Amino acid sequence: MQTLFKLYFGAEKIWFDLPEKLRFLLVGGFNTVFAYGILNALNWLFGKINEFYQLGFALEIVANVALFIQYLITINVSVATMRYYVFRSHGNWKKEFAKAWSVYIFFYLINAPILTFLMVGLKMQVWSAQGLYLIFSTICTFILHKYFSFRAKK
Repeated sequence: MQTLFKLYFGAEKIWFDLPEKLRFLLVGGFNTVFAYGILNALNWLFGKINEFYQLGFALEIVANVALFIQYLITINVSVATMRYYVFRSHGNWKKEFAKAWSVYIFFYLINAPILTFLMVGLKMQVWSAQGLYLIFSTICTFILHKYFSFRAKK
């Protein structure tokens, strides 16, 4: 047990010696792949349900329902991993959680219309439309979390 303890804290020290931006890219990369996978799995599932039951919902409606549920599932993972593994925050977790959730709600309110526009206006598939959006949102997420959600107190 003591060996595992030393191994964990040794790895943790190495991890936190990495630059913050690199930690963000690694953790954010995990969170992005996780969220992207959930979105595409839900979109596929809901698309099959829509098709099987002949519900007649447009593809962009199915994609937006999948997007909404994906956000509900993945926000908590993102907040927890960003808070601890990237910004190593020790602030009031309830306040930081609320701030981080507000960041993700803000992004959802941008993401949904962009996803719809890309699918309807440019005839893109959900996976490519969301992939394009992720390039924009990754940079903005880092900035908002660093200077708003998990800002260190001076």
